[in-house]
Amino acid sequence: MNSAVEKRSSLSGHVDVWYCFTDDARLNSKLAQYEAMLSPAEQQQYQLLMHGSNDRDYLVSRALLRTVLSEYCNLAPEDIGFCVNAYGKPELSNSEELGLIQFNTAHTSGLTVCVVTRESDIGIDVESPAENRGILNMADDYFSASELQSLNSRADDQQLDYFYRYWTLKEAYIKARGEGLSIPLHDFSIVLDEQGAFSEFVGPEADRWDFSIVCKNLNFTAAIALGRKINSITYFHSIPLVKQLELSAEEAFNNFPVSGSGQRNRMIG
Repeated sequence: MNSAVEKRSSLSGHVDVWYCFTDDARLNSKLAQYEAMLSPAEQQQYQLLMHGSNDRDYLVSRALLRTVLSEYCNLAPEDIGFCVNAYGKPELSNSEELGLIQFNTAHTSGLTVCVVTRESDIGIDVESPAENRGILNMADDYFSASELQSLNSRADDQQLDYFYRYWTLKEAYIKARGEGLSIPLHDFSIVLDEQGAFSEFVGPEADRWDFSIVCKNLNFTAAIALGRKINSITYFHSIPLVKQLELSAEEAFNNFPVSGSGQRNRMIG
């Protein structure tokens, strides 16, 4: 294990955020090695996606997760085993033996992200914002009354931005809880301050949960939820089996690569 990664990851309330741009041309020479890492179940899923628009994203996302977790587990990427809980949330097969490592992943067109921490429930969501304001109609179905009121009070040119802040924060919480759609989205609320940063959570065990928007630019919005106070976050840009670079919060997600597969359409991830 990388000693710096090990030292930070053992700190209470510390989160490591790893990301990879899946259009990066530097990935091309490694795709066969990424495929060799996959488990039989992942191989089957990859084959189903072959020749579609999401096959590369899937392959790179699995390679990122496996190479990242190998930093914490002292295992080769291909030797890492996964299981799922009763609601389908992925977990390490032998998490207790590996130091109670908790992780979560998310991807959208052109970007895959994973987060790692110790002992605490964690979730992440990432979206590539659509420019169509019609997406705002979804807020009525998924946002609480207070979130809707806050969203509607924003200026017209801010509403799409704030929609994705709320959306990613709420999805990160759902994923951290690991109970799927059994958690009604109307039954908890995210409160944002005037600058659009996380301010307060109103819901079950409110004192236990903390949130952060870890990416906000023209291309992506990403947020995390942690089942304890977030004390520190470290960011890594990773090209699996090629290089990894630690970045500041201001630099992270802004170092766009040369595209290897052309322009991607924006989509909800």
